[in-house]
Amino acid sequence: MDSFLVLLHSTLRMSTPIALAALGGLFAHRAGVLNVALEGMMLASAFTGVIVNYLTGSLLLTLIAGVAVSIVFSLIFALFGLSLKGNLTIVGLAINTLVSGLSAFILQIAFGQRGTFTSEKLIGFPEVNLPIIRHIPIINQVLNKHTPIVYVSIIALFVCHILLNHTKIGLYIRIVGENKNAAESVGLSVTKIQYLAVSIGGVLCGLAGLNISLENVHMFVENMTSGRGFIALAAIYSGNGTAIGTYVFSLLFGMADAAQIQLQGINIPGAFIQMIPYIAIVAVLTIIGLAEKKKGGMLIGK
Repeated sequence: MDSFLVLLHSTLRMSTPIALAALGGLFAHRAGVLNVALEGMMLASAFTGVIVNYLTGSLLLTLIAGVAVSIVFSLIFALFGLSLKGNLTIVGLAINTLVSGLSAFILQIAFGQRGTFTSEKLIGFPEVNLPIIRHIPIINQVLNKHTPIVYVSIIALFVCHILLNHTKIGLYIRIVGENKNAAESVGLSVTKIQYLAVSIGGVLCGLAGLNISLENVHMFVENMTSGRGFIALAAIYSGNGTAIGTYVFSLLFGMADAAQIQLQGINIPGAFIQMIPYIAIVAVLTIIGLAEKKKGGMLIGK
C-alpha cells in the first residue's frame, strides 16, 4: 500500500510538466493550431530560469524570466507559423532545434560548461506543507509536500476547463478552430485569437520548464525536457481535445515515468525500464486509433 501511495505521489510530480505543456498546447489545438514547439518553449524556460536564478538568487525574477522567454518563443512560433504562413510542423521543430543549440552554446560561451550547469547558488522552489490535509490518511501522502508548480498544474486544469467551455474567450477559440470562415463572418480576428491561444501555451510551458529545472532538480542539463513536449501532444490527442481528458492522460504518462524510476532497483535491463513511458504512449495512441477507426471516425493520425 505504501509503495502504491509513493507511486501516486511521484506520478503527480512527474506528470506536472507534461500536464502544464499539454493544457497549454490544448488552447492552440482548439484554435486549429498544431503547436509542435512545446518542447522548445519548455527547454527555453528551464534554461533561462536556471541562469536568472544563478545570477540573481530571486525566485520571483526566475519565475518572471522563465515564463517571459517561453512566451517570446511562442510568439516567434506564431509569427512564422501564422502571420508568415510557414508550415507549423517545420516551424515548431526549428524552434525546438534552435533552443537546444542556443542553450548549449550560451552555456559553453558564457559559463564554460558543457552538458550540465549546476551551482550551490541555485535556489529551487521549496516544498509546500499543507496543514489542512496533514491528518487525512492517503490524501496527505499523495497530495502533500509538493512544490508550488505542482499545485499550480492542478489549479490550471480547472481554470483551463472553465476558460475553454464557459467563457467568451473559450467560445471564440473553439469557433476559430472549428470553422475559420464562420469566425470571420461574425467579425472575429482569426489570427489574433490564434496568437492568444498560442501565448497561453507559452505561459503554461514556461511554468513546466521551471518545474523541470528548479523543482524536480536544481540544475540545467542539455535537452532535459526529454521529449515531454511531444508527450504533451500525445496527451492532447488522447484526451480528445478536452482539458479533463488531457490532464488524465498526462497523469497516465506521468505514472509510466514514475514507474520507470521505481523499477530501477529491480533486476530488469535498464534499457527496457527507460522504454516504459514511450511504450505506454504508443499503446494508448494505438488503442485510441483503433477505437476511432471502429466508430467510423477519423484516425488520430489524420
